[in-house]
Amino acid sequence: MGTLLLCMEFIALVIKDIFGVVYAPHKTFKKIATNPKYLAIVIILALFVSLQIVYNYDYSLKVYYEQTVPPIGRLNGLDQLNHFVSANSTHWITTSDTSVNVNSQDYINQTFYGNNSLQFVHSSSKSLLASLEQFGYTADCGADGFTTLSMSIKQLSSVAPSTGVLTLYTANGTSNYFSLDITSMLTTNLGQWSNLTIPVGTSEWQSIGAPVWSEVTGMQLNLTYPESSNINILLQGVFFRGQYKTQIDAFGTGTLIGLVTYSIILQALAQWILLSIVAYILIKALKAPNVVWRNLFASIGFTLMALVIASLCYCLVSLTLPTVYYPYDLPYGVINYQALISATSPATQVAYESIAQETSTYITLNIVVNIVQYVLQGILITFAVKAISSIPAIKNPLSSDAETSAADTFETQNKIATSELSYIKSIIVAVITVILATFIMIFCQWLGIF
Repeated sequence: MGTLLLCMEFIALVIKDIFGVVYAPHKTFKKIATNPKYLAIVIILALFVSLQIVYNYDYSLKVYYEQTVPPIGRLNGLDQLNHFVSANSTHWITTSDTSVNVNSQDYINQTFYGNNSLQFVHSSSKSLLASLEQFGYTADCGADGFTTLSMSIKQLSSVAPSTGVLTLYTANGTSNYFSLDITSMLTTNLGQWSNLTIPVGTSEWQSIGAPVWSEVTGMQLNLTYPESSNINILLQGVFFRGQYKTQIDAFGTGTLIGLVTYSIILQALAQWILLSIVAYILIKALKAPNVVWRNLFASIGFTLMALVIASLCYCLVSLTLPTVYYPYDLPYGVINYQALISATSPATQVAYESIAQETSTYITLNIVVNIVQYVLQGILITFAVKAISSIPAIKNPLSSDAETSAADTFETQNKIATSELSYIKSIIVAVITVILATFIMIFCQWLGIF
């Protein structure tokens, strides 16, 4: 029973130190500097990680990202020349005497579509057939799947096709397919790039055999013309879209929480170490000789309370975030949005402006909390540095001159007193420490370390 009481008293003291950093930083950091408690830092890190998990989980429930087939990194996978997307895929099959080439001069200069188009040329003919019987992917166009087939096409022919039929094969084979007349989409904008946005899974499609929308595996484009002509067609950006998933849908709750926990712990430890190293170097540079690394490291660990407070604020701010749907070409959100994409896609520009308006309050509050976090961190580090620099030098009891004269003692104490950094110097150290550590963290994130 006595041991339990002692443990409870110790934990109470530790918790008092944790919250003392906020309401009495001067006294608390003086205490921490001479008697560091690492258990308190473990508790601070646990609070920070827990709050970050709550915030990220709530964020993941509200933010939906558009999925595509092929995936975003390979959107040009279906419009490559004899391109084997996987071991099970085949290449484009065309009518005889049709030339199929990669055109690296005439293509849509859009970030996600690659830097070439696929060109079909059939001279003096009244028809063109191009078929990709196996994507190498399976597109789920069922009730909860993809809703649209997107296809960019440029018709260099002088005559528009009299009929245009699009066929989608399913896993049951090429004798089981859906067919749609898209002639009306091909009669305008000859000689210019046009984006065909074709709804899938709808009643407008004709069903032949026993196809299933949940397993679309191939496609065919069949064009016929009123008279023989030189048919010249460019294709680019052929992919399915319109399905939206959260990160929880994509990875699962357990996996997502695991990834977030790992990332947050790694970043917190890295920030703790970076802040400590930079502060230690700066304090030493300012001629404060009594700084002990262990004590400084523990003191900086307590300044991570700024992250805990900011994380609590982020959890409250997340309540202002509405449900948001990001198109495939806005994969990183509004804050990190690439303006070049909106310039080449009017639809994306409209989506961006809508999302920016919906999330304006959330983004503004996030920026405010971010600034408060850095300011609070700087204040806490200022008190930590001030306290650390004022620790008296510990005399080695085993040294040969353990007994010093009164004059030597007075001189030593005088040096110790003058080695304590002023508040101005402590503030300078804190500001430089926060700025340098932040830039290093950002650089590491850019490198993909975190």
